[in-house]
Amino acid sequence: MTSKIHILPEILTNKIAAGEVIQRPASVVKELMENAIDAGADKIEVTIEQGGRTLIQVTDNGQGMNGDELKLAFRRHATSKIAKVDDLFKIATLGFRGEALASIASVAMVEAISKSADGDDTEAFVLKYDAGRETTFEPSAWPVGTQITIKNLFFNVPARLKFLKGKRTELNHILDIFKPLALSHPDLQFKLTSDQKVLLDCKPGDPGQRIVQIFGREYEKKIVSVENTRGQVKITGYIGNLDLVRVARGEQYLFVNGRPVTDRLLNNAVYGAYRSLIQRGEFPFFVLMVDLPPAEVDVNVHPTKSEVKFKDEWRVYHILKETVETGLRETMKMVPGLHDRPRAQSFFSRPEPAPFSPDQTPRGEYAGPNPNPDPNQFNLYGGGEPGTGPTRFPERSAEDSELLRKAREFSQVLQRNPEPVARGPERTAGGFIWQVHNKYILSQINSGIAIIDQHVAHERILFEEAMHQLDTRSGHSQTLLFPQTVEFPPDDYNTLLDILPDLNKLGFQVREFGPRTLLIEAVPVDMRGGAEGDVLREIVDYYRSNREFDYSPGKRLSASYACKAAVKAGDPLTEEEMRTLVDRLFATEHPFYCPHGRPIIIQLTIDELDKRFERH
Repeated sequence: MTSKIHILPEILTNKIAAGEVIQRPASVVKELMENAIDAGADKIEVTIEQGGRTLIQVTDNGQGMNGDELKLAFRRHATSKIAKVDDLFKIATLGFRGEALASIASVAMVEAISKSADGDDTEAFVLKYDAGRETTFEPSAWPVGTQITIKNLFFNVPARLKFLKGKRTELNHILDIFKPLALSHPDLQFKLTSDQKVLLDCKPGDPGQRIVQIFGREYEKKIVSVENTRGQVKITGYIGNLDLVRVARGEQYLFVNGRPVTDRLLNNAVYGAYRSLIQRGEFPFFVLMVDLPPAEVDVNVHPTKSEVKFKDEWRVYHILKETVETGLRETMKMVPGLHDRPRAQSFFSRPEPAPFSPDQTPRGEYAGPNPNPDPNQFNLYGGGEPGTGPTRFPERSAEDSELLRKAREFSQVLQRNPEPVARGPERTAGGFIWQVHNKYILSQINSGIAIIDQHVAHERILFEEAMHQLDTRSGHSQTLLFPQTVEFPPDDYNTLLDILPDLNKLGFQVREFGPRTLLIEAVPVDMRGGAEGDVLREIVDYYRSNREFDYSPGKRLSASYACKAAVKAGDPLTEEEMRTLVDRLFATEHPFYCPHGRPIIIQLTIDELDKRFERH
């Protein structure tokens, strides 16, 4: 009688393991980079094509392998990193299970070439696999180190292949692997090339320099070093000031003994330290290293080793929170953005400020509101009310400030503005209209009163206008006097390249200008200048986090632009602005709900008011 239970063949078990370990190209990059780091390499190069679909190649100058070791490395559960059960409880390497190479070889075409650093063996060997079957093993010429090339990932597993996303999406997943490993090993050199374009080239340096290499020069003055030691637990790293707070996750990095991890409790420790400084739905920037004895942490609790367990997790939690709180407290008064966080401002153009006088208004400050605003244009930038003092803007470079000073002095010669005049509420034929707490618009209607949320009202207006502009390519632009070059982190840059054609339909004029850099030549007519990079970053954040709203990229982009460009809660409006906003709202197709379904208008009838006041 034939048994119903049997041992699976090795090629099938490898494919099953590949389903757990190798989920997408980024999984391959992770395993190969970790192997290179564990091999003692100080130079690691990653090359990919088509988001890793057609080619993944990782080259290192580590200690390498001889011929026997190279063949053995592609056997399941073959590893040099642990030897006995006790080793599982004091793991000091990134990898240890010995499953990755066998799993990768079962679902791709693989070529591995390596030469050992041992003096006894000076010959290199090349080993080739095709869908789990060895096809070539022979001597070759190669310097000390290892190069592993993966071609046509999942070519023999069509069901897995069809679930891969577009090349830029897969590239972003690879960046999500590459960046943490580069951040946690600043003493090593890392290079990432995609489709023959160098995305990241990180030279050895200190942790702060590595952050700048990956995220851009603007981070250099916005990060704060922290360090704290309690017993055997040591916390080091950097936290960002409030200029680096974003509305989407992605720039929060935690490492335990050099291993990138995801830990909700430790993340909450950091968020708890920032709680009084950020709003709900905002996420600070941090790169934090937790070092403790390997025996105090278990890394063998997750298939991808992205989660860990501590013997005393609450102790680590409190030490981490204390470290971040101390860093914030000590820098509150000296780091821009941590002491007085500016009120949210809208991205729309404001009236021309009063003439500049070096003795009267310091650089970087706004002299006051325009006393004669154009009734047909919103003044939605969020300037201070009369008597509230100047509004602080982000600091400009010395060159930009000098150009701005000369431009203001020249305009002062051509035209002089009259003195500001205080304006009180005016009664018109349309009745009173009031702004409540710079957030809601209160107006009389035939049946009672209407309360309008100014932000979502403007968001609905801009959303419908943006959708029309995308359909008709009719977005109007205002050309910048000085085009702006803005450097972005690689993942933001890739997302922007995806939506660039639609951005240009909305009125932006943006084009590629070198690796990770865009040149902004014009912006939509309603958008203020001077913060173009910030606007694009916020649009990217919102675009990424807005997938549940609509899968259509056009709708997501329109919603992202509308939300980030609309007047904000806290922005004061003139009576003319409020009336224009209400008129434009009721000219839309759906004036009662914002693009995400939030109500725009609440109506209170006379009958409801009479009941509240017990009038019978």
